[in-house]
Amino acid sequence: MTDLAKPRSLSKVTENVGFSMADVALVSGLDESTVCRLWDAPDWLDRISGKSLQCLVASVPGVAEYFASYSVLARGEKLVADLLAEGLVVNPGVLRLSAKTGIPRQYLVNALEAALRIVRGDSRQASSYLARFWGLHQDRALEALYSTNPTAALLANPSQLFAASVAMLPLLARKSYSYHSILAQATFAHHLGIATGELSDDFTPRIKDRQTAFMVRSGIMGLLINSSNTELAQRYERMVKDTPVLTVVEEWSFPTYTRDSKPSSDFSLPGSLLLRNTANEVLREIADYTDAYLYYLATTYLPLALERDPTFGLRRAELRTALLTRIHTCQDANARTACASLAGQL
Repeated sequence: MTDLAKPRSLSKVTENVGFSMADVALVSGLDESTVCRLWDAPDWLDRISGKSLQCLVASVPGVAEYFASYSVLARGEKLVADLLAEGLVVNPGVLRLSAKTGIPRQYLVNALEAALRIVRGDSRQASSYLARFWGLHQDRALEALYSTNPTAALLANPSQLFAASVAMLPLLARKSYSYHSILAQATFAHHLGIATGELSDDFTPRIKDRQTAFMVRSGIMGLLINSSNTELAQRYERMVKDTPVLTVVEEWSFPTYTRDSKPSSDFSLPGSLLLRNTANEVLREIADYTDAYLYYLATTYLPLALERDPTFGLRRAELRTALLTRIHTCQDANARTACASLAGQL
């Protein structure tokens, strides 16, 4: 990835500062014998104690930056090699996406780790990793993992990951109630829906519990983001109205995804809730997403959100303005009508 992924001795890390071994010992407060043992050792990070590392970070320029960069990039390089052995090719310079997109490098590396667990068929570890991506910022790394856009994708051949994800679904479905497996199934449905624009019946089963409800919701959201299928958005609107467990999941998803509320395995929300982060995300989606997704927001989620928080995160007036503004660029007549109706109620 970069030379920062190669181990460098402490003397190399500090050479641009102009410090000698004695200088480093003095400013850090470490014994010269300790610094001497580390000075020319490329693996000095493996040898140093946590307290000694803190002393160096606090006193010697370049140590903190090297420690952070090397740790992330070295792990990334190992994952690149492990994934290649499984047939997955990571795009060169993958962690540069962090600077371009603002996604933390650690999330991108965690996404590669999740991919490795998926292609190896390790459903337990895969579901544990994927559960940690339920969140607005973390999910952007999964978007990059499942992306088919060459300029934004972590993988050069994501189709193999798609196939492995589909193959893992039955393993997750056979588990007894597991919050992690619920989130993993939903992740597969959502990102495969976005990436491929289609989902098999396995991802859209008859809704009978929170597990199937959340997977169906996630898959439909992915399909609505992928293409402007307003008929699907209308069907989902009816499904939410007719299926109480789906209503619970729908109301829970946005606030926990944006961290207005802490995710809970029972899919519950606190009685009082200010949807401040949810408002930020929804206002962005109104401007950027497909007409079908806009219809979904105006008819399905936003009415529930306004019941929960009539102020809409103290941005009710901005919501009305955003809906009226989007009407001018919306091509679908049903979505325009839905926006105008909700804006009128606001």
